[in-house]
Amino acid sequence: MSDPSIVRREVAAQPILLIRRTTTRATLAEALGDCFGKLFSLGHGQGLPVSGWPVARYVAMGPGLWTIEAAMPVAEPVSAQSLGDAEIEAGMLHAGAVAFAVHSGSYQTLPQTHAAIEAWIKSQGYEVAGAPWESYVTDPGKHPNPADWKTEVFWPLKASS
Repeated sequence: MSDPSIVRREVAAQPILLIRRTTTRATLAEALGDCFGKLFSLGHGQGLPVSGWPVARYVAMGPGLWTIEAAMPVAEPVSAQSLGDAEIEAGMLHAGAVAFAVHSGSYQTLPQTHAAIEAWIKSQGYEVAGAPWESYVTDPGKHPNPADWKTEVFWPLKASS
């Protein structure tokens, strides 16, 4: 993996359906796979138009347990009451400035991209405004070689004063 190119960019608010889970790093892929399956099944069953790639937002990360949100971007905000599944919530991704990079390669090396973005944020004098998220551009089921995988990484930034 080479160092990612990191830029500041503006993003629009993005409505999502999400499932929040607490997991370990070792069971992260399994938890995300289960959540994505439930989200896309419910979305498809209700005819909700998907508006982007699957998303994982990292709400809290500790040495043992992580709190994550697996999400499916949708074209329009959805009422939580209309979902019919207590585990699935309606939400929104951050609107505004983000530190952004495209990670190429295996998910195992994503922590290095996150660390590079964190260092870049500090060096640029920005402050983090919320939980970072990843958008999985490449479907590993269709592209089994990790060298072909692309993941977009977003870190919300506080508005400049």
